[in-house]
Amino acid sequence: MTVVRTARGWSVVAPGSVTDVHDLLEGLSLADLLAEATGSTPEPDRTTRRAARGPAAVDAGGDVDPRDARVATLERTVAQLEHALAARVSTERAIGVLAERHGTTPRSAFELLRGEARSTGRPVHELARAVLQPLDERPVVPLTAVAPSPEPVAAAEVPLPPAPRMPGSRRSRSRAGAVVTGDDRS
Repeated sequence: MTVVRTARGWSVVAPGSVTDVHDLLEGLSLADLLAEATGSTPEPDRTTRRAARGPAAVDAGGDVDPRDARVATLERTVAQLEHALAARVSTERAIGVLAERHGTTPRSAFELLRGEARSTGRPVHELARAVLQPLDERPVVPLTAVAPSPEPVAAAEVPLPPAPRMPGSRRSRSRAGAVVTGDDRS
């Protein structure tokens, strides 16, 4: 993904493409929020992982209905996409956590995560779960009460700033009631 400046503002663009992928990123964030709201984990469960691998055994008989085979293929594709989405969501969250912890960019955090995965021989999404696990174990801190805002000050009580003067100009009139002692000028 690449972030580019456009006439409409900043956009996220897929590599080798000029199309904006904001819907994809919003979808990933939305999937994470929905999983959190429903109490389900964003990680795929065992059944989903098993279905993503494909059918356990191929039916040797020739009496397979082509519609059943098509449905099975579509279910497998959906399971693979759910697995990929869940792995992507946890990886993106881990990248954000690492970037914040190390004070780096998300790209540097991803390179750190990928380098660690390569050196240990573990998948990136597995390491991402390890990064996020301590966050899930932390106790929930209740929100504190918001302090009431101060009372608004009446307009008459607010002192006005002095009027700006032109450069090189001098004050020509004295203010009424101003008394200057020890000055010989009038």
